[in-house]
Amino acid sequence: MIRSKAPETRLFYASEELYVPPATGYYARLNAVVGSWAQLAEPLRAGFSSEHDGRPVDHVVYLKAFVVGYLENIIWDTALAERIADSLSIRMFLGYGPTERTPDHSSISRARNRFSEEQLQAVLSKVVDLCFKQGLLGGGPVAADSTLNCANASLSSLKNVQTGLSVTEHLKQAREANEPAEVNNKAYVSGTDADARIAKKGSARRGMYYKTTHVTDFQDQIILAVHTGTADTHDPTAAIEPLERAKERLESQGKRLGVVVADAGYDDSTFHAAVEGMGGTPLTNYTDKPSNKSEEVQKDRFVFVAERDVYICPNGAELARSSTYRQKTDCGFSSKVVRYLSRLEDCAGCPLKGSCLSGKSKQRSINRREHEDARLRNMARCHTDDGRAALKKRKEISEPPFAHMKRHGGLAVVNCRTLGRVQVKTIVGAIVWNLQKLAKVTQVA
Repeated sequence: MIRSKAPETRLFYASEELYVPPATGYYARLNAVVGSWAQLAEPLRAGFSSEHDGRPVDHVVYLKAFVVGYLENIIWDTALAERIADSLSIRMFLGYGPTERTPDHSSISRARNRFSEEQLQAVLSKVVDLCFKQGLLGGGPVAADSTLNCANASLSSLKNVQTGLSVTEHLKQAREANEPAEVNNKAYVSGTDADARIAKKGSARRGMYYKTTHVTDFQDQIILAVHTGTADTHDPTAAIEPLERAKERLESQGKRLGVVVADAGYDDSTFHAAVEGMGGTPLTNYTDKPSNKSEEVQKDRFVFVAERDVYICPNGAELARSSTYRQKTDCGFSSKVVRYLSRLEDCAGCPLKGSCLSGKSKQRSINRREHEDARLRNMARCHTDDGRAALKKRKEISEPPFAHMKRHGGLAVVNCRTLGRVQVKTIVGAIVWNLQKLAKVTQVA
């Protein structure tokens, strides 16, 4: 027999009769792990005042509220306000008693708009320091990787920056005129979110996106740095700022930026040189693009002599510097390129002439990109045992945080607009990811 119980309807309750969530609950554990939330949230204080429309303005409360939103996979502020009001454990986590009024959705939305990227980056630095104290960071290799976050905008919102025509109107005109129709980020901007960009990566569909880049420590997958930018930024360019932040955070703990592991999308000599300039060691997969020439006259068979600034061909002739120009790399960096050219008389009687020269060319030329030595050093590291092991492990280090944030943190499609607001969400995601790692290993009495 099943017995239903009607809820009690007494007018008054003694405080000792009220249910108290157990101290072993996740939010109680998180409170114990962090210790002083006021100290952790101190960088956010500047964005709040003591009085604002009569609403609660405690920066600690709102930081905790956004942590709850991530942990509960709540995307909308209305749903977050309802969840906070409904849960005794979350009320206690935020510091509210059972009879107190919790923040409503408009208060949460306004608070979110007061948080800046730099303020939250300072909070992330404090969380990284906590991870150091718990031994979760060893100062070893780090992985750099990026992902696309769907923007709160659609391709149909695009408008031509010169004519003001919508993308639909433009495509219709192009079809009627039987002309090719090209829609790109230079000519079109979204009418709903001007910071969103057209992008496509891998099997993802073409759409409006932002790009988020993480620098993740190999030891326990702690996110050292995170940065969100426009989706049309090339991966190596987007990685520079978070790598610099990671370097600063490591140095604050007496560590140095070590090996930086990334996929073939970061195979760029300028990126390799930038990492070396930070004191790190780049290790990226590379894309080999051999020419259609025979193996014996490929570029790697030409020896560069730095002291004399010349190339020596397989037959012993010299190729001297001929001209210099600037060119964008596949990864978007503007790089200086030096062209080296052989002498006519050297090539005229060379036995390799038939396979070395192309078409009607009478001289062999070699292009050397700026910082090419840095790329060659990276390629050599890829063929070592340690290099192969690190490249193989990279995926399992850098990709789980992205997958978790999209699946459980509401970042598969960001529900806000403008770059600043999207940055707030992604940095909070990195903060909570690290706090979860702390909660797993920290012993709580």
